[in-house]
Amino acid sequence: MTETSTADVASYRGEATPETLREIARYFLYIGIVGFGGPLVHIAMMEDDLVDDDPDDPASDGWTDQSTFMEGLAICNTLPGPASTQLGIFLGWVRGGNLGAVVAGGAFMLPTFLLVVLFSWIYFAFQAVPSVEAFFYGINPVVIGLIVGAAWSMGQSALAEGRTDLEFDVRGSTWQVDVLLVVLLVATVLVTAVVNPNPVVAFVVAGLIAVALYRSAWVRANLRAVSIGVVVGSVAAVGYAFRDRVLDLLGPSARSALEASPIWGLLLLLWSNTWVQLFAFMLYTGSFIYGGGLVLIPFIEKYVVNEFAWMTAREFVDGVAIGQLSPGPVVMTTAFVGYKVLLDASGGLLMVAVLGALVATIGAFGPSFVFIMGFFPYFAKVRENDVIQTALTGVNAAVVGAILGATVTLARESFVVDGVLDPLTVVLALATFVLFHRGVDAVYLIFGGGGIGMAAFFVL
Repeated sequence: MTETSTADVASYRGEATPETLREIARYFLYIGIVGFGGPLVHIAMMEDDLVDDDPDDPASDGWTDQSTFMEGLAICNTLPGPASTQLGIFLGWVRGGNLGAVVAGGAFMLPTFLLVVLFSWIYFAFQAVPSVEAFFYGINPVVIGLIVGAAWSMGQSALAEGRTDLEFDVRGSTWQVDVLLVVLLVATVLVTAVVNPNPVVAFVVAGLIAVALYRSAWVRANLRAVSIGVVVGSVAAVGYAFRDRVLDLLGPSARSALEASPIWGLLLLLWSNTWVQLFAFMLYTGSFIYGGGLVLIPFIEKYVVNEFAWMTAREFVDGVAIGQLSPGPVVMTTAFVGYKVLLDASGGLLMVAVLGALVATIGAFGPSFVFIMGFFPYFAKVRENDVIQTALTGVNAAVVGAILGATVTLARESFVVDGVLDPLTVVLALATFVLFHRGVDAVYLIFGGGGIGMAAFFVL
């Protein structure tokens, strides 16, 4: 940080009073209801409404000054998780301490949570109705177009973070491109689409490659520590990847002893519980969705769709559409996932499904509260580290690649109907991409796609 020390950052935290908490709740309920348009709209509204334009004027009623707001925004953009939600938690923390942070985050997310639960109930209750099926037939390719459109913008920012090897204009927009970051992005797309690894592994590898190439002098100066770290990390990664073979190499007696241990039995018992599985996965996902809400896509696609088989790829794309129809963060799609998982596990009990949505939401957003309330001063210090910043340039490129790679798999479900490429869905996705970049709001595009889907179903 340039103007404030880490100790100063810790002093940002305010004090909670009943009046302050009511003020925080009122404001964030308001922004949670009217904040359609995504994170940029949320951030702009918070800056306009909560930043004190004249700190020296006693009549000014802002919550914080411009420098504190910008410092909080910069750190929230560095953290995993949805930046606008974390910024809201931060501003609640500034205004009313830890309790203010909880109230701000909860009030901000409540309207979106209720909408997603309502849409989830409608979706799963009437999924088999022809008109609903036709509506989501048109929505699926629109979501694919929106994801690629958002990744396009993210890619433009990510590729400009390194060196400027190339510079060119695309439809009046200037691209400054680092070739290495292009290679990392494309490699991550291919690896994700073909191998579908754990996204965290892809992010870590990309960050290490960026440090090795951009900070080679630092690596040479710290070669011993770097070598030890690489060896330990590699052994741990290989051990995890081939854990079953490692147990086999230890012999039947060692494996039997491990499986007979009380700790192992307790872990298996816990993991067999659907509630624990759901919460643990969402907690893990919320801790690593670095780069914005769309990073949720490769995590969900790999585990929820493929490994756990909690829902189909088409259902997940529909869930992303439902998340886009709400005023809050796309990460709230996790509520849709939790609703579906517990709806199936409970045999269709509505209240259990709603609780599942709540558990998934708490798991996914919980890390954001911990990062702001517990570790904000630490992240403020880490953000200044040049090596960390270099690693993040590689991570950012890999994030975009992972989103696009996972979208390749999801696109197959949208574009291929009964084993045949459906040209209408391809046209819808391409049209969505173009219109989205011309400023058309995602909500209008989703409803437009649904209308075209219904027309194609009933007219054509």
